[in-house]
Amino acid sequence: MHFVKPSVCCGLEPTVLEYDGRPFYDLVVRNFRRQLPLVQVSPDTWIAYFDSLGDREFIAHCAKILADYLKDCEILVTSESKGIPLVHEIASLLGHPRYIVCRKERKAFMKDPITVNFRPITSSRDLELVIDGRYIPHIKGKKVGIVDDIVSTKNTMEAMEKIVTLAGGIVAKKATVLVEGEHHKDVFYLGVLPIFKKNMGSV
Repeated sequence: MHFVKPSVCCGLEPTVLEYDGRPFYDLVVRNFRRQLPLVQVSPDTWIAYFDSLGDREFIAHCAKILADYLKDCEILVTSESKGIPLVHEIASLLGHPRYIVCRKERKAFMKDPITVNFRPITSSRDLELVIDGRYIPHIKGKKVGIVDDIVSTKNTMEAMEKIVTLAGGIVAKKATVLVEGEHHKDVFYLGVLPIFKKNMGSV
């Protein structure tokens, strides 16, 4: 029997489940199923390992739904690397000639880059999120949709928001395939990737 974290709002999928020894988690996103391995990350915590890179069917399925939500946006922004195939597919569906990829390090060819420091959940140190200053005209004054494959702490997405703002763009919508660990009211998402905890009933 799964334990639902009490703080989860009624009507929302639980973000934390009790670990019951299962090796896999069945993720269902709008009737599309994927079996994800559970990986232990601490003595009492497991996460469902999700990697969308190369999963063309899953990306196409999610992109079609997200494209409908993002149809009012004039350009899309994502970060490397897992967000790239997703945004490429969404941009194709929307007929956008271009999208912007925020890089995770400054490149020598960049001219007047916009840089924001951030710390993703997968890193123990601060990183840079960067766009080439040549991309500013594509963002300035435009309604921008920010897209990522997973949102957990929101640090990466907030860094992308800062970049869009510094480039003179208007953050119109934020979207992701999955949220992990918590719900975010200002982010449109298709499903929840729960975290698994051991012995939650004894807490």
